[in-house]
Amino acid sequence: MTQLLVLLVRFAIIIVGYAAAALAASGFLHAILLGRAQAELGSGPDGLGAWMVSTLFVALLVSYYAFIPSIAAILFGEFSRRREWLYYAVCGGAIAAAVAALLYGVGQGAAASPADRPILPLLGAGIVGGLVYWAVCGRSAGRWRDRAELNAPERSGS
Repeated sequence: MTQLLVLLVRFAIIIVGYAAAALAASGFLHAILLGRAQAELGSGPDGLGAWMVSTLFVALLVSYYAFIPSIAAILFGEFSRRREWLYYAVCGGAIAAAVAALLYGVGQGAAASPADRPILPLLGAGIVGGLVYWAVCGRSAGRWRDRAELNAPERSGS
């Protein structure tokens, strides 16, 4: 029963970490792509509400497009007990590259200008999202397995 509770708590922490990573990636994209216009978006009587709705909507899109590759990276990190920040930063960048390839296509390299394909802001958002995920729950990845091994009964030698 305790092991089930530990797994449920870990699952909740993973969900919170994924939501925080999506919000951080959205905030990074807002800061980079909107830049100075973001200050104007936040001004006025309804400015804060517009900024929050915009950030939450982009976070929803980020979490939607990055869900499947993120689950694979999270599961690998949990089962292999990866606790390094570099693993999560590289995974975030790789997931962002995969999402960019999905959104913009791979074979359009010479046809489109770099301004039409914002790959660098997406890579930066992926790295920031990966680092925030590591800060929230990646530092304790796989600890639930350590607890399970400590609570497991010892095998007899016969």
